Amino acid sequence: MQTNYDLIIIGLGAMGSAALYQAAKRGISVLGIDQFTPPHTFGSSHGDTRVTRLSIGEGEAYIPLVNRSNDIWRELEAESGHSLYHVCGGYVIYPQVGGEGYHGNVNFGADTAVIAKKHGIPHEIRTADQVQDHLPNILMSSDELGYWEPGAGALRVEKCIQTQIELAQKKGAHTLFNTLAETADEAGGAVKVKTGNGTFTANKVILTAGAWVPDWLGNPQKSLLSVTRQVMYWFEADSLDEWLIDKFPVLLWQGKKIEDFFGAFPTPFDGIQGVKVLTEQFIETTHPNEVQREVTPEEIEHFYDTLLKKKFAGVKRHCLKTAVCLYTDTPNGQFLIDWHPENQRILLASPCSGHGFKHSAAVGEALVETAVDGKSKIDLSSFQFENFLKPAS
Repeated sequence: MQTNYDLIIIGLGAMGSAALYQAAKRGISVLGIDQFTPPHTFGSSHGDTRVTRLSIGEGEAYIPLVNRSNDIWRELEAESGHSLYHVCGGYVIYPQVGGEGYHGNVNFGADTAVIAKKHGIPHEIRTADQVQDHLPNILMSSDELGYWEPGAGALRVEKCIQTQIELAQKKGAHTLFNTLAETADEAGGAVKVKTGNGTFTANKVILTAGAWVPDWLGNPQKSLLSVTRQVMYWFEADSLDEWLIDKFPVLLWQGKKIEDFFGAFPTPFDGIQGVKVLTEQFIETTHPNEVQREVTPEEIEHFYDTLLKKKFAGVKRHCLKTAVCLYTDTPNGQFLIDWHPENQRILLASPCSGHGFKHSAAVGEALVETAVDGKSKIDLSSFQFENFLKPAS
């Protein structure tokens, strides 16, 4: 196996697999390294589905990323023959007054509508009664509103990752799976990456290691990132007919307190005959090597009793399946994409905070452009370290 490359990518999850594909598409000599065999269940990009939406309540800086990503998903589908991106519509349900910050924004639901109007994104603001006329299995309170976006949908996360890696390999990318990247150091105008399966050098390195990114940083940068444990559940329903993708949309629910946040998805996918819900609670911090990956019966009961049965009708107590995933969060819920503070040949990317996958295809393209060309077509300046480390005014 060759040991010298133009580009090495460490971590082949959502962002890394996208960068690998984009590099190979350009004919760049690239090596992708992952400590597991992607797609896998140890990071942030598994569990079959993630939400994609056109209006981004986290801020307008994300609009170019999601638009470009949606173009790339369709390109990947055409090239691979795989179905990756399902448009089924989507709701953001939010309190009219009050509410805990969601992805760093207290006014997440209302701002989503404002951004949609500004950018000409088709949408409606619906009352609780109107939402429940559309979806009788939703239990909203009268002081909540529903932002409805018909162009929202679901992405098949494992298939997106697998497709990009396979296409990259066909275009000449090299990959090392089940291989831990241990260090990445300056080496005579290049970067030397030491692994358990040898040492490799590259002109530039893209570090997309997900929940392991903090391990590559010293303070104060490391302190900007925290890893939170999230749980996905698949519950049995009285009837799956109401939850099928042609009838049920993707859904984000912003509560009045952080314990109330969750997402829901249409079903079934890949034979899992249950209603999928995903916590978005940013409470339980952990490390990816130490996280509790078992979901206890008590945890399932608590989620059902305190949240699910109050929000959905027709969902049974019986939980068919669970899975744990990890969010890597910044203090304000925004992305972090910048050169490593100690090595300007290592481009570090933690574009996550629980809302990264929908943008990942375009982020991968922008990372390769930045590493190889010096600048990306999409402006990434709002995601740099300096935006988090500015002294208080």
